[in-house]
Amino acid sequence: MSWLLAQQGSMAMHKMSGEDYFESSDGSIRIWIEQDSSIQIKAVAKHDDPVELSAQEAIALATVLREFAGRI
Repeated sequence: MSWLLAQQGSMAMHKMSGEDYFESSDGSIRIWIEQDSSIQIKAVAKHDDPVELSAQEAIALATVLREFAGRI
C-alpha cells in the first residue's frame, strides 16, 4: 500500500504497541487489527455527531481497510 495515500488530508497512519493502527489527525476515526482476526473501527465526533469525510479522506480510509483486510 502507498502509505502516502493514507497520510494525505487530515488522515494520518500510526503504529501502536506493535499492532497495526490508523487514526485520523483529529482523532475522530480509529481503526486497528484485533488479535490478527478482525478489524475494529471506532468513529466518534464531538457531541456524537456523525464523522464527515471528504472524497479524499474516504479513499484513504478505504485504502487502509483494504490493507488491513489483507493481513487478517
